[in-house]
Amino acid sequence: MVEWLCAGTLDELWDGEMRSVRFDTVDVVICNVGGHVFAYDDRCPHLGNSLADGRLEGAQLTCAAHEWTFDVCEGRGINPADVCLRRYAVRVVDDAILVNVRSTVR
Repeated sequence: MVEWLCAGTLDELWDGEMRSVRFDTVDVVICNVGGHVFAYDDRCPHLGNSLADGRLEGAQLTCAAHEWTFDVCEGRGINPADVCLRRYAVRVVDDAILVNVRSTVR
């Protein structure tokens, strides 16, 4: 069964913004890039620091702890290039941002 959970609204997450949302035991970082919303596990693959504590500049998300950088649209590492983020399925219905933490996207 697919579980779509509400992470907020587009009115609460403007273009160029990100925020952390907790669904039970899963922490998710939600990013709005150019009107497209992406959701990732809110843990840097390096040491598990919260990505929401970092910076979002354009489509690049940088971890505050050690400056690891990721392409938000793809989840791929930029620096270093051999890592990636766990991405969750997202859909926007009307103004609501819905995330499925049981379904990862590749």
